[in-house]
Amino acid sequence: MTSRRGGEGFSLPELLLALALLGLLITATSPALGAALLRSRAQTAAREMIVTMAHLRGEAIARHRAVGLRIGGAGSTRRFTAYADGDGDGILTADILAGIDPPIGPARDLPGRYEGVDFGLLDTAIPALPPGGAPLLPGSDPVRFGASDIITFTPIGTASSGTLYVSDGRDTVYAVVLYGRTGRIRSFRYDRATGAWSD
Repeated sequence: MTSRRGGEGFSLPELLLALALLGLLITATSPALGAALLRSRAQTAAREMIVTMAHLRGEAIARHRAVGLRIGGAGSTRRFTAYADGDGDGILTADILAGIDPPIGPARDLPGRYEGVDFGLLDTAIPALPPGGAPLLPGSDPVRFGASDIITFTPIGTASSGTLYVSDGRDTVYAVVLYGRTGRIRSFRYDRATGAWSD
């Protein structure tokens, strides 16, 4: 039975066939689309960290005092919060806990903004960033700014040196590298498929 009038419309079998083909197409492409979406979220989260650090460097210069970004937290989710130096000795964990170094913004986390993304590495060892070094192992600390995980920016434009690793937990890791002497920030991307870092 058809509902064609003057060559318009589709028969029920044609419509069912089109819907079945559409379903197969969606099923075949959804894992690839999901992976691409996750990679895009990881890239956006890494860019957010770059923008946050650049902003805090500018804040330190404008305020004529140190500001910092403390990354920490209990459990699997790490929160990051910006602080201002309240007593002239830099951003210190003890001063944060005592309320001497006040927060200059709310605490934030990556998974709350980018589903499936957090500070982290992959479930297999990956090579160190060029020029080399020890491989990055699963479960390694993804925040490498000293034991306190505080990134400090000074009024003269310098900063702590270190690297943050942001991952989709599946195929991609972004390394956000801060070069403290110059305040320069760069990002690199590791892709499991290629097994290499690129910028």
